[in-house]
Amino acid sequence: MRFVLNGVSMDLDAPTVVARLRDVQPEAVREHGVRVGGVVYPVKQAFERAVRLPRTEFTSHIAQRHLRNLGFEVLSQSVPTAAPQAAEKRRSPTTAAHEWPWEGSVQAIFGQLLERRGWSITSMADTATKAAGVDVLASKEDRRLGAEVKGWPSTGYADPRRADEVKRTQPSTQAGHWFAEALSKAMMLLDDKPGHESLMVLPNYPRYRDLAARTRTGRSAAGIHVVLLDAQGGFTSEAWTP
Repeated sequence: MRFVLNGVSMDLDAPTVVARLRDVQPEAVREHGVRVGGVVYPVKQAFERAVRLPRTEFTSHIAQRHLRNLGFEVLSQSVPTAAPQAAEKRRSPTTAAHEWPWEGSVQAIFGQLLERRGWSITSMADTATKAAGVDVLASKEDRRLGAEVKGWPSTGYADPRRADEVKRTQPSTQAGHWFAEALSKAMMLLDDKPGHESLMVLPNYPRYRDLAARTRTGRSAAGIHVVLLDAQGGFTSEAWTP
């Protein structure tokens, strides 16, 4: 399988992954694992060994996508690395917070949409660590795009120590701030990445639809597109097509 990672073209196949992980001691799996040769590894550890790049160079979502495309079983949530246990698994508040419409989930689904339409992902920022840079960079033939991704604000905190607290800022108000931030970054991308299509990718919520409609004329003049995404990978946009 050939793919582009951080602007570099790579070739990788399943036997190579198995060979490079042979005799490697698995680390503890905290959220996502992948089964390789009967052993479960954290996806980032496995992909790091497979591509021989530091795990700081890619996100968990990228590792999951490519390992899954190679035919490996990707396991969600914490799983045992040795014999399976009968204990019931429970989702922590942090795990639940990282599901749709969390920003990282929106980013991952948008990346899958692009790949289905023939785009190559050249870079994905690690939203979980709030990494700097453009959230998604991709290319397709003579087209290039950069996308600023936002999720939908939650009413509570992911931190278990604050699980009983309710945020003072209402989600609709916070979403307005996030929309403004995404619009500002989309404007800057036009200068930072000349020739790139500039996108704002947001979950398809009424508040975001309203803000997109109220900024349509200005964004159209600047060449900034809003893509409203749903959890199944469907999308709407005024003019942008993949």
